[in-house]
Amino acid sequence: MAKGSCLCGAIAFEIDDPGVVVSVGCYCTNCRKISGSQYGVYLQVRHDSFRWISGEDHTATYESSPGNLRAFCRSCGSVAPIATPYGAVRVPGGALDEDPGMPPDVVLFTQSQADWCKTDAASHAFADAGPQDFWAGVIRRLFERGAT
Repeated sequence: MAKGSCLCGAIAFEIDDPGVVVSVGCYCTNCRKISGSQYGVYLQVRHDSFRWISGEDHTATYESSPGNLRAFCRSCGSVAPIATPYGAVRVPGGALDEDPGMPPDVVLFTQSQADWCKTDAASHAFADAGPQDFWAGVIRRLFERGAT
């Protein structure tokens, strides 16, 4: 079982791992915008393998494209699970509190991947938040550019 929640904790849910039918990574513009990241990851979960713990009534929906509803927390704006018209519950991977141990089975709209998404081209990579001297240099450069 994996548990999930929104950023403020008003929404909480759990899924039974065997009920995950497919995990999808998507680079489309809508998924990038809704996730605020390089792509969205959504688990398609059987209805009987998903349970609200709290906050179902705290969700709101937005139709991001014709017929495609997205749910989010009314307080913090985090993406939330939503029942789909085809009988599954679409669970945002970023809302999971722990790793369910399943990377995306399929990746969609790879040709829509923005250049800034290609993290393998990064000039710096850290296993954690990065060293203080790196961030001190970033802060210095912010002020150098602002001084012109």
